Amino acid sequence: MAIKLKKIQRKNPQDVADVKWYLTQETVGSVGFHDIAKEIEQRSALSLGDVQSVLSNMVEVLPMFLKLGQSVKLEGFGTFRISVTSEGLVAADDLSTRLVKGVKIIFLPSTELKRNIGDVSFEIV
Repeated sequence: MAIKLKKIQRKNPQDVADVKWYLTQETVGSVGFHDIAKEIEQRSALSLGDVQSVLSNMVEVLPMFLKLGQSVKLEGFGTFRISVTSEGLVAADDLSTRLVKGVKIIFLPSTELKRNIGDVSFEIV
């Protein structure tokens, strides 16, 4: 199974005359919640409803732990954590929650997951 790559041109934002060609992954569709649950069902002794219930509950429980300030480590999969960006000030006493600009969820894949994706071939389309 090969990852499909497409050719694209990108300009250097600091020098618009500097245009180069790059290879980027071609997205050929998407897989949804049901598709993943169906695939897990076929690989386990669980019913589709059981798998969907577990995945649905994980989607609800994961943010709860992240909001408590905990990272969530799923062995063999990876670790989720919260990242907060804020405006910087010179004096620490002037900092307040109103300076928070955004919250993101960061995902760091496990070495096992990275290893499983590492054995891949490519095809230019």
